[in-house]
Amino acid sequence: MNSKLNPRKAALDVLLMVENGAFISDALNQVFGEYHLSELDKALAAEIAYGTVRMQKSLDYLLNKVSRRRVDQLQPNIRSILRLGAYQLEYLDRIPPAAAVNESVKLIPKKERRGAGGFVNAVLRNLIRKRSEIDFPSLEADPVRHIAVKYSHPEWMVKRWVKRWGELDSIKLCETNNLNPKFHVRVNTLKITRDELKAYFLERGINAVPAQFAPDVLICDKSIDLASEPYFQAGYYYIQNESSALAAHALGPRPGETVYDLCAAPGGKSTHLAQLMDNEGRVLAVDQTEAKTGLIRNNAERLGVSIIDIRVGDAAGIELPQADRVLVDAPCSGLGVLRHKPDARWHKTEQNIFDLAEIQRKILGNAARLVKPGGILVYSTCTLEPEENEDMIAWLLEKYPSFQLSPLPEWFPPSQTEGMLTILPFVYGIDGFFICKIANNLF
Repeated sequence: MNSKLNPRKAALDVLLMVENGAFISDALNQVFGEYHLSELDKALAAEIAYGTVRMQKSLDYLLNKVSRRRVDQLQPNIRSILRLGAYQLEYLDRIPPAAAVNESVKLIPKKERRGAGGFVNAVLRNLIRKRSEIDFPSLEADPVRHIAVKYSHPEWMVKRWVKRWGELDSIKLCETNNLNPKFHVRVNTLKITRDELKAYFLERGINAVPAQFAPDVLICDKSIDLASEPYFQAGYYYIQNESSALAAHALGPRPGETVYDLCAAPGGKSTHLAQLMDNEGRVLAVDQTEAKTGLIRNNAERLGVSIIDIRVGDAAGIELPQADRVLVDAPCSGLGVLRHKPDARWHKTEQNIFDLAEIQRKILGNAARLVKPGGILVYSTCTLEPEENEDMIAWLLEKYPSFQLSPLPEWFPPSQTEGMLTILPFVYGIDGFFICKIANNLF
Protein backbone atom coordinates (compact mmCIF):
# COMPACT_ATOMS: atom_id res chain seq x y z
CA MET A 1 0.00 0.00 0.00
CA ASN A 2 1.16 3.52 -0.79
CA SER A 3 2.07 4.92 2.63
CA LYS A 4 0.17 8.13 1.86
CA LEU A 5 -2.99 6.06 1.58
CA ASN A 6 -2.49 4.19 4.87
CA PRO A 7 -4.61 5.53 7.77
CA ARG A 8 -2.48 3.75 10.38
CA LYS A 9 0.69 5.32 8.98
CA ALA A 10 -1.06 8.67 9.13
CA ALA A 11 -1.95 8.02 12.78
CA LEU A 12 1.65 7.03 13.48
CA ASP A 13 2.94 10.27 11.99
CA VAL A 14 0.56 12.19 14.23
CA LEU A 15 1.74 10.30 17.32
CA LEU A 16 5.37 11.02 16.53
CA MET A 17 4.63 14.70 16.04
CA VAL A 18 2.83 14.80 19.38
CA GLU A 19 5.85 13.15 21.03
CA ASN A 20 7.92 16.02 19.66
CA GLY A 21 5.65 18.62 21.23
CA ALA A 22 2.99 19.28 18.58
CA PHE A 23 -0.66 19.73 19.52
CA ILE A 24 -2.60 16.72 18.31
CA SER A 25 -5.17 18.83 16.42
CA ASP A 26 -2.42 20.68 14.54
CA ALA A 27 -0.57 17.44 13.81
CA LEU A 28 -3.71 15.78 12.46
CA ASN A 29 -4.49 18.74 10.19
CA GLN A 30 -0.95 18.72 8.83
CA VAL A 31 -0.93 14.99 8.20
CA PHE A 32 -4.33 15.06 6.49
CA GLY A 33 -2.97 17.74 4.20
CA GLU A 34 -0.08 15.46 3.21
CA TYR A 35 -2.01 12.19 2.84
CA HIS A 36 -4.65 11.11 0.33
CA LEU A 37 -7.19 9.43 2.56
CA SER A 38 -10.86 8.73 2.04
CA GLU A 39 -13.28 10.15 4.59
CA LEU A 40 -13.58 6.71 6.20
CA ASP A 41 -9.81 6.38 6.44
CA LYS A 42 -9.52 9.89 7.88
CA ALA A 43 -12.00 8.89 10.55
CA LEU A 44 -10.01 5.74 11.35
CA ALA A 45 -6.71 7.64 11.50
CA ALA A 46 -8.22 10.28 13.77
CA GLU A 47 -9.79 7.68 16.05
CA ILE A 48 -6.53 5.76 16.41
CA ALA A 49 -4.44 8.90 16.96
CA TYR A 50 -6.78 10.57 19.44
CA GLY A 51 -7.56 7.30 21.22
CA THR A 52 -3.92 6.28 21.54
CA VAL A 53 -2.93 9.63 23.02
CA ARG A 54 -5.96 9.68 25.30
CA MET A 55 -5.40 6.15 26.66
CA GLN A 56 -1.62 6.32 26.72
CA LYS A 57 -1.18 5.57 30.43
CA SER A 58 -3.46 2.51 30.29
CA LEU A 59 -1.78 1.23 27.13
CA ASP A 60 1.70 1.61 28.59
CA TYR A 61 0.61 -0.28 31.72
CA LEU A 62 -0.67 -3.20 29.62
CA LEU A 63 2.35 -3.23 27.31
CA ASN A 64 4.80 -3.21 30.21
CA LYS A 65 3.09 -6.34 31.54
CA VAL A 66 3.85 -8.30 28.34
CA SER A 67 7.11 -6.76 27.10
CA ARG A 68 10.64 -7.53 28.19
CA ARG A 69 11.54 -3.86 27.67
CA ARG A 70 9.68 -0.96 29.25
CA VAL A 71 7.75 1.25 26.86
CA ASP A 72 9.54 4.42 27.99
CA GLN A 73 12.90 2.83 27.07
CA LEU A 74 11.94 2.16 23.45
CA GLN A 75 12.67 4.30 20.41
CA PRO A 76 9.80 6.72 19.73
CA ASN A 77 8.84 4.99 16.48
CA ILE A 78 8.56 1.53 18.08
CA ARG A 79 6.86 2.91 21.18
CA SER A 80 4.20 4.65 19.09
CA ILE A 81 3.62 1.58 16.91
CA LEU A 82 3.11 -0.60 19.98
CA ARG A 83 0.71 1.91 21.49
CA LEU A 84 -1.44 2.23 18.39
CA GLY A 85 -1.47 -1.53 17.96
CA ALA A 86 -2.46 -2.03 21.59
CA TYR A 87 -5.15 0.64 21.27
CA GLN A 88 -6.76 -1.26 18.41
CA LEU A 89 -6.60 -4.53 20.37
CA GLU A 90 -8.01 -3.01 23.55
CA TYR A 91 -10.59 -0.52 22.32
CA LEU A 92 -11.49 -1.15 18.65
CA ASP A 93 -13.52 -4.37 18.65
CA ARG A 94 -14.37 -4.01 14.96
CA ILE A 95 -10.72 -4.60 13.98
CA PRO A 96 -9.73 -8.28 14.08
CA PRO A 97 -6.78 -8.85 16.43
CA ALA A 98 -4.66 -10.45 13.72
CA ALA A 99 -5.18 -7.43 11.47
CA ALA A 100 -4.25 -5.04 14.27
CA VAL A 101 -0.98 -6.93 14.83
CA ASN A 102 -0.06 -7.41 11.18
CA GLU A 103 -0.83 -3.82 10.19
CA SER A 104 1.24 -2.58 13.13
CA VAL A 105 4.24 -4.65 12.06
CA LYS A 106 3.94 -3.27 8.52
CA LEU A 107 4.45 0.24 9.87
CA ILE A 108 8.08 -0.65 10.58
CA PRO A 109 10.43 0.10 7.65
CA LYS A 110 11.19 -3.10 5.73
CA LYS A 111 14.89 -3.05 6.53
CA GLU A 112 14.08 -3.09 10.27
CA ARG A 113 11.31 -5.67 10.26
CA ARG A 114 13.41 -8.70 11.05
CA GLY A 115 14.47 -7.32 14.44
CA ALA A 116 12.01 -4.59 15.43
CA GLY A 117 9.17 -6.25 13.54
CA GLY A 118 9.64 -9.47 15.44
CA PHE A 119 9.65 -7.58 18.71
CA VAL A 120 6.43 -5.68 17.92
CA ASN A 121 4.76 -8.87 16.70
CA ALA A 122 5.75 -10.75 19.86
CA VAL A 123 4.63 -8.03 22.27
CA LEU A 124 1.23 -7.52 20.66
CA ARG A 125 0.58 -11.26 20.39
CA ASN A 126 1.59 -11.61 24.04
CA LEU A 127 -0.98 -8.97 24.87
CA ILE A 128 -3.67 -10.95 23.04
CA ARG A 129 -2.75 -14.17 24.87
CA LYS A 130 -2.28 -12.72 28.36
CA ARG A 131 -4.80 -9.87 28.44
CA SER A 132 -7.31 -11.80 30.56
CA GLU A 133 -4.60 -12.35 33.20
CA ILE A 134 -3.75 -8.65 33.57
CA ASP A 135 -5.51 -6.68 36.27
CA PHE A 136 -5.32 -2.95 36.80
CA PRO A 137 -4.12 -1.76 40.24
CA SER A 138 -6.62 -2.44 43.01
CA LEU A 139 -9.31 0.18 43.57
CA GLU A 140 -9.55 -0.77 47.23
CA ALA A 141 -5.81 -0.74 47.93
CA ASP A 142 -4.86 2.32 45.90
CA PRO A 143 -7.87 4.17 44.42
CA VAL A 144 -5.83 7.01 42.94
CA ARG A 145 -3.47 4.72 41.04
CA HIS A 146 -6.36 2.46 39.95
CA ILE A 147 -8.30 5.37 38.48
CA ALA A 148 -5.22 6.98 36.94
CA VAL A 149 -4.10 3.79 35.20
CA LYS A 150 -7.45 2.32 34.18
CA TYR A 151 -8.89 5.62 32.94
CA SER A 152 -5.57 7.05 31.73
CA HIS A 153 -5.08 10.31 33.63
CA PRO A 154 -2.06 11.70 35.52
CA GLU A 155 -2.03 10.64 39.15
CA TRP A 156 -1.66 14.19 40.48
CA MET A 157 -4.85 15.15 38.67
CA VAL A 158 -6.82 12.15 39.94
CA LYS A 159 -5.55 12.72 43.48
CA ARG A 160 -7.04 16.22 43.48
CA TRP A 161 -10.38 15.00 42.19
CA VAL A 162 -10.66 12.05 44.59
CA LYS A 163 -9.97 14.37 47.51
CA ARG A 164 -12.70 16.77 46.33
CA TRP A 165 -15.42 14.48 44.95
CA GLY A 166 -14.59 10.95 46.02
CA GLU A 167 -13.80 7.86 43.97
CA LEU A 168 -17.10 7.34 42.14
CA ASP A 169 -17.45 10.86 40.75
CA SER A 170 -13.75 10.95 39.88
CA ILE A 171 -14.24 7.81 37.80
CA LYS A 172 -17.25 9.40 36.11
CA LEU A 173 -15.22 12.50 35.29
CA CYS A 174 -12.35 10.45 33.84
CA GLU A 175 -14.77 8.33 31.81
CA THR A 176 -16.38 11.48 30.42
CA ASN A 177 -12.97 12.93 29.55
CA ASN A 178 -12.29 9.80 27.51
CA LEU A 179 -15.38 10.18 25.32
CA ASN A 180 -15.28 11.79 21.91
CA PRO A 181 -16.72 15.32 22.26
CA LYS A 182 -19.96 16.21 20.53
CA PHE A 183 -20.02 18.90 17.86
CA HIS A 184 -21.67 22.09 19.15
CA VAL A 185 -22.42 25.17 17.07
CA ARG A 186 -23.62 28.57 18.22
CA VAL A 187 -26.24 30.01 15.90
CA ASN A 188 -25.47 33.53 14.68
CA THR A 189 -28.92 34.98 15.26
CA LEU A 190 -27.90 38.18 13.49
CA LYS A 191 -28.20 36.17 10.26
CA ILE A 192 -30.37 33.13 10.88
CA THR A 193 -32.70 31.56 13.44
CA ARG A 194 -31.93 28.36 15.29
CA ASP A 195 -34.76 26.50 13.53
CA GLU A 196 -33.62 27.70 10.10
CA LEU A 197 -30.08 26.49 10.72
CA LYS A 198 -31.40 23.20 12.11
CA ALA A 199 -33.41 22.68 8.89
CA TYR A 200 -30.38 23.56 6.78
CA PHE A 201 -28.28 20.93 8.53
CA LEU A 202 -31.01 18.31 8.18
CA GLU A 203 -31.08 18.86 4.39
CA ARG A 204 -27.38 17.96 4.40
CA GLY A 205 -27.78 14.78 6.44
CA ILE A 206 -26.81 16.31 9.78
CA ASN A 207 -29.22 15.91 12.68
CA ALA A 208 -28.89 18.95 14.95
CA VAL A 209 -30.82 19.18 18.21
CA PRO A 210 -31.20 22.15 20.57
CA ALA A 211 -28.76 22.26 23.47
CA GLN A 212 -29.98 21.64 27.01
CA PHE A 213 -29.70 25.23 28.23
CA ALA A 214 -28.29 27.78 25.78
CA PRO A 215 -31.09 28.88 23.42
CA ASP A 216 -28.71 29.65 20.56
CA VAL A 217 -26.68 26.41 20.49
CA LEU A 218 -27.26 23.27 18.42
CA ILE A 219 -25.63 19.87 18.95
CA CYS A 220 -24.85 18.02 15.72
CA ASP A 221 -24.66 14.25 15.36
CA LYS A 222 -21.49 14.48 13.24
CA SER A 223 -18.62 16.85 12.71
CA ILE A 224 -18.53 19.27 9.80
CA ASP A 225 -15.76 20.01 7.31
CA LEU A 226 -15.70 23.75 7.91
CA ALA A 227 -13.36 24.53 5.02
CA SER A 228 -16.01 23.52 2.49
CA GLU A 229 -19.20 24.34 4.42
CA PRO A 230 -21.01 27.32 2.81
CA TYR A 231 -23.02 28.45 5.84
CA PHE A 232 -19.96 28.42 8.08
CA GLN A 233 -17.98 30.45 5.60
CA ALA A 234 -20.92 32.87 5.32
CA GLY A 235 -20.97 33.36 9.09
CA TYR A 236 -24.26 31.70 9.98
CA TYR A 237 -22.71 29.86 12.92
CA TYR A 238 -19.64 29.59 15.14
CA ILE A 239 -18.10 26.45 16.68
CA GLN A 240 -18.61 26.80 20.43
CA ASN A 241 -19.50 24.38 23.19
CA GLU A 242 -22.70 25.10 25.08
CA SER A 243 -20.81 25.67 28.35
CA SER A 244 -18.69 28.37 26.77
CA ALA A 245 -21.74 30.03 25.23
CA LEU A 246 -23.30 30.43 28.68
CA ALA A 247 -20.65 33.00 29.68
CA ALA A 248 -22.01 35.72 27.39
CA HIS A 249 -25.56 34.96 28.54
CA ALA A 250 -24.39 35.32 32.16
CA LEU A 251 -23.06 38.80 31.41
CA GLY A 252 -26.41 39.70 29.83
CA PRO A 253 -25.33 42.66 27.66
CA ARG A 254 -27.99 45.00 26.30
CA PRO A 255 -28.12 46.92 23.03
CA GLY A 256 -26.34 50.26 23.28
CA GLU A 257 -24.09 49.34 26.21
CA THR A 258 -20.30 49.43 26.41
CA VAL A 259 -18.90 45.97 27.10
CA TYR A 260 -15.31 44.79 27.54
CA ASP A 261 -14.01 41.29 26.75
CA LEU A 262 -10.53 41.33 28.29
CA CYS A 263 -9.16 37.93 27.20
CA ALA A 264 -10.97 37.85 23.91
CA ALA A 265 -9.14 35.69 21.34
CA PRO A 266 -10.23 34.01 19.16
CA GLY A 267 -13.40 36.08 19.43
CA GLY A 268 -16.13 33.57 20.18
CA LYS A 269 -17.41 35.37 23.24
CA SER A 270 -16.87 38.87 21.81
CA THR A 271 -18.97 38.06 18.77
CA HIS A 272 -21.57 36.37 20.97
CA LEU A 273 -21.80 39.50 23.14
CA ALA A 274 -22.34 41.60 20.01
CA GLN A 275 -24.98 39.14 18.84
CA LEU A 276 -26.87 39.42 22.16
CA MET A 277 -26.67 43.22 21.80
CA ASP A 278 -28.30 43.04 18.34
CA ASN A 279 -25.06 44.51 16.99
CA GLU A 280 -25.84 47.82 18.71
CA GLY A 281 -23.46 49.48 21.19
CA ARG A 282 -19.76 48.77 21.62
CA VAL A 283 -17.74 45.67 22.46
CA LEU A 284 -14.04 46.23 23.13
CA ALA A 285 -12.09 43.01 22.59
CA VAL A 286 -8.64 42.92 24.17
CA ASP A 287 -5.84 40.39 23.82
CA GLN A 288 -2.08 40.36 24.06
CA THR A 289 -0.75 39.99 20.52
CA GLU A 290 -1.48 41.04 16.96
CA ALA A 291 -1.82 37.36 16.03
CA LYS A 292 -4.57 36.86 18.62
CA THR A 293 -6.43 40.06 17.80
CA GLY A 294 -6.23 39.08 14.13
CA LEU A 295 -8.29 35.98 14.96
CA ILE A 296 -10.91 38.16 16.61
CA ARG A 297 -11.04 40.44 13.58
CA ASN A 298 -11.42 37.53 11.16
CA ASN A 299 -14.27 35.99 13.14
CA ALA A 300 -16.07 39.31 13.55
CA GLU A 301 -15.90 39.91 9.80
CA ARG A 302 -17.12 36.41 8.97
CA LEU A 303 -20.03 36.69 11.39
CA GLY A 304 -21.05 40.14 10.18
CA VAL A 305 -20.43 41.88 13.51
CA SER A 306 -19.62 45.59 13.23
CA ILE A 307 -19.59 46.87 16.84
CA ILE A 308 -16.36 45.20 18.00
CA ASP A 309 -13.33 47.42 18.55
CA ILE A 310 -10.11 45.44 18.89
CA ARG A 311 -7.08 46.41 20.94
CA VAL A 312 -3.75 44.76 21.69
CA GLY A 313 -3.17 44.95 25.43
CA ASP A 314 -2.50 43.12 28.67
CA ALA A 315 -5.73 42.45 30.55
CA ALA A 316 -3.80 42.56 33.83
CA GLY A 317 -2.83 46.20 33.41
CA ILE A 318 -4.75 47.86 30.58
CA GLU A 319 -6.15 51.31 31.40
CA LEU A 320 -9.66 51.98 30.11
CA PRO A 321 -12.72 54.05 31.03
CA GLN A 322 -15.24 52.13 33.08
CA ALA A 323 -17.75 49.98 31.18
CA ASP A 324 -21.28 48.76 31.78
CA ARG A 325 -20.20 45.14 31.70
CA VAL A 326 -16.86 43.32 31.71
CA LEU A 327 -16.14 39.71 30.81
CA VAL A 328 -12.99 37.93 31.96
CA ASP A 329 -12.73 34.51 30.34
CA ALA A 330 -9.41 33.91 32.00
CA PRO A 331 -6.46 31.85 30.78
CA CYS A 332 -6.63 28.66 32.82
CA SER A 333 -5.42 25.09 33.19
CA GLY A 334 -8.23 23.81 30.94
CA LEU A 335 -8.98 20.72 33.03
CA GLY A 336 -12.65 20.97 32.16
CA VAL A 337 -12.11 20.44 28.43
CA LEU A 338 -9.78 17.43 28.32
CA ARG A 339 -12.15 15.65 25.93
CA HIS A 340 -11.20 18.13 23.22
CA LYS A 341 -7.48 18.06 23.96
CA PRO A 342 -6.44 14.54 24.99
CA ASP A 343 -2.75 15.42 24.75
CA ALA A 344 -3.12 18.27 27.26
CA ARG A 345 -3.42 15.93 30.25
CA TRP A 346 0.15 14.72 29.69
CA HIS A 347 1.69 18.21 29.40
CA LYS A 348 0.18 19.86 32.47
CA THR A 349 1.47 19.86 36.02
CA GLU A 350 -0.13 20.85 39.31
CA GLN A 351 2.22 23.82 39.47
CA ASN A 352 0.53 25.19 36.33
CA ILE A 353 -2.63 25.72 38.40
CA PHE A 354 -0.83 27.83 41.01
CA ASP A 355 1.08 29.81 38.38
CA LEU A 356 -2.10 30.55 36.45
CA ALA A 357 -3.91 31.61 39.61
CA GLU A 358 -1.38 34.43 40.01
CA ILE A 359 -2.08 35.63 36.47
CA GLN A 360 -5.84 35.31 36.94
CA ARG A 361 -5.73 37.35 40.14
CA LYS A 362 -3.99 40.22 38.38
CA ILE A 363 -6.45 40.16 35.49
CA LEU A 364 -9.49 39.94 37.74
CA GLY A 365 -8.24 42.75 39.97
CA ASN A 366 -7.75 45.05 37.00
CA ALA A 367 -11.12 44.04 35.52
CA ALA A 368 -12.89 45.03 38.75
CA ARG A 369 -11.57 48.59 38.41
CA LEU A 370 -13.10 48.81 34.93
CA VAL A 371 -16.69 48.08 35.99
CA LYS A 372 -18.99 51.08 36.45
CA PRO A 373 -20.95 51.45 39.67
CA GLY A 374 -24.02 49.34 39.08
CA GLY A 375 -22.21 47.39 36.39
CA ILE A 376 -21.64 43.66 36.00
CA LEU A 377 -18.46 41.56 35.96
CA VAL A 378 -18.45 37.94 34.80
CA TYR A 379 -15.47 35.69 35.47
CA SER A 380 -15.27 32.35 33.66
CA THR A 381 -12.80 29.54 33.08
CA CYS A 382 -12.83 26.12 31.42
CA THR A 383 -11.30 24.43 34.43
CA LEU A 384 -12.70 22.76 37.55
CA GLU A 385 -9.96 23.66 40.01
CA PRO A 386 -10.92 25.77 43.06
CA GLU A 387 -7.67 27.76 43.09
CA GLU A 388 -8.66 29.16 39.71
CA ASN A 389 -12.38 29.46 40.42
CA GLU A 390 -14.03 29.72 43.85
CA ASP A 391 -10.84 30.85 45.58
CA MET A 392 -10.42 33.59 43.00
CA ILE A 393 -13.92 34.91 43.64
CA ALA A 394 -13.42 34.78 47.42
CA TRP A 395 -10.28 36.91 46.98
CA LEU A 396 -12.11 39.44 44.79
CA LEU A 397 -15.05 39.83 47.17
CA GLU A 398 -12.69 40.40 50.09
CA LYS A 399 -10.54 42.92 48.22
CA TYR A 400 -13.45 44.82 46.66
CA PRO A 401 -16.30 44.97 49.22
CA SER A 402 -18.61 46.81 46.79
CA PHE A 403 -18.82 43.69 44.63
CA GLN A 404 -21.47 41.09 45.43
CA LEU A 405 -22.58 37.87 43.79
CA SER A 406 -25.49 38.42 41.41
CA PRO A 407 -28.06 35.81 40.29
CA LEU A 408 -27.44 33.97 37.06
CA PRO A 409 -30.32 33.49 34.60
CA GLU A 410 -33.01 31.18 35.94
CA TRP A 411 -32.70 28.87 32.94
CA PHE A 412 -29.03 28.11 33.68
CA PRO A 413 -28.03 24.75 35.19
CA PRO A 414 -28.79 24.78 38.93
CA SER A 415 -26.00 25.91 41.24
CA GLN A 416 -25.44 25.59 44.99
CA THR A 417 -24.22 29.18 45.38
CA GLU A 418 -26.21 32.05 43.89
CA GLY A 419 -24.25 33.72 41.13
CA MET A 420 -21.62 30.97 40.92
CA LEU A 421 -21.81 27.88 38.72
CA THR A 422 -19.46 24.94 38.22
CA ILE A 423 -20.48 22.70 35.32
CA LEU A 424 -19.22 19.15 35.80
CA PRO A 425 -18.90 17.30 32.47
CA PHE A 426 -20.22 14.00 33.84
CA VAL A 427 -23.42 15.64 35.11
CA TYR A 428 -24.58 17.37 31.92
CA GLY A 429 -22.37 15.88 29.21
CA ILE A 430 -21.03 19.30 28.23
CA ASP A 431 -17.65 20.89 28.82
CA GLY A 432 -16.45 21.55 32.34
CA PHE A 433 -16.80 25.26 33.04
CA PHE A 434 -16.95 27.84 35.82
CA ILE A 435 -19.03 31.02 35.61
CA CYS A 436 -19.48 33.69 38.25
CA LYS A 437 -21.57 36.86 37.96
CA ILE A 438 -20.69 39.77 40.23
CA ALA A 439 -22.32 43.20 40.51
CA ASN A 440 -20.52 46.40 41.48
CA ASN A 441 -22.95 47.82 44.03
CA LEU A 442 -20.97 51.02 44.64
CA PHE A 443 -23.35 53.92 43.93
